[in-house]
Amino acid sequence: MVRTADGLLLLLAAGLVLSACTATAGSASTQLQRPPALSQARPDPAPAAAVETAGALPPQTLEAGACATFFWTADPAHRFVAFENETEGFARVYANGAEHGFYTPPREAPYVAGETYRRDYVDPARGLDIRLTGRVGEPLPTGQRIERVVMRVLQPNGQTRVVPLIGHYACRTVAEG
Repeated sequence: MVRTADGLLLLLAAGLVLSACTATAGSASTQLQRPPALSQARPDPAPAAAVETAGALPPQTLEAGACATFFWTADPAHRFVAFENETEGFARVYANGAEHGFYTPPREAPYVAGETYRRDYVDPARGLDIRLTGRVGEPLPTGQRIERVVMRVLQPNGQTRVVPLIGHYACRTVAEG
């Protein structure tokens, strides 16, 4: 008799679930409007939105013949947080809520796949200690990936914030002729 009661309860629960699914599907399909036909689509007259740079660097300019590394956060937001113009010798890093500039020695040799990538942006006068570490990846048609990049930022409270990044090294070609 116990098994019969359990089986009855199971059938009753299954019936309620099925009726709820049917009621939900039926009412949802009657409430949703059909999308307009493609032939009735019109372009949006509003101007294109400006590039969102809150919490990130603005877009950077790379002159013809110059090479640079670019870094974005590895989270879904992909915020642009570090840029180093390796030809002209300067870097911009977004950390601790602000953009910071640094002078760096220009790089003259190409990267080698597998070598360690490391940049230390330290300025005790401004209270900044930002370190990027990673590994140079295989060459790509558009440059080289910088893999396994982590940015460590010393916070004002003495703790270190660790941010996984995606990196890319690229050179802008010089137009011929």
